[in-house]
Amino acid sequence: MNKPLFSQKHSLTTRLLHWICALLVVSLFISGWFMVELDYYSSWYQTLPELHIFGGTLLLMLWAWVILRLFLVKNTLPELLHRRSEAFLARWIKRSFYLLIITILICGYLMATADGLPRNLFGTINLPPLYQFSAVQIDTMGWIHQNFSYVLMVFVCLHMLGALKHHYIDQDPTLKRML
Repeated sequence: MNKPLFSQKHSLTTRLLHWICALLVVSLFISGWFMVELDYYSSWYQTLPELHIFGGTLLLMLWAWVILRLFLVKNTLPELLHRRSEAFLARWIKRSFYLLIITILICGYLMATADGLPRNLFGTINLPPLYQFSAVQIDTMGWIHQNFSYVLMVFVCLHMLGALKHHYIDQDPTLKRML
């Protein structure tokens, strides 16, 4: 017997990946915002950048898993019927998430190892460098990393507004499937 549509949820793995990645994205944005304002005498001057890079590295690994699942795991939930414009907007916001997050993560990783030396985190984890970059290249990656993060937050807000709209206005199970 099939479950009623309103009680069907995404798999536990999908839901955990979604919410852990969401928490990491928001935490990294907030830490990045504060990090650029720190002065040398702040007690967070050394710690926050290291935590930010660690969180970004963790998100990079999780995001690789998310992308692999896109191609390897079939969504078994029935499609919900939404207006064409909503389906189109949702599809493009989701694609933008993938593109923005992977670009931000790659730029962040390359900046963290830009001097061509392994980046040591907490005295235990070494991030291998991929290349040694010039100051101009690092500045460009920093600009992309920062500004794409702002754009990503706009898309996060649109995503949340869409979920709330589905829950409170349309009263469909879109949000409940991810909880």
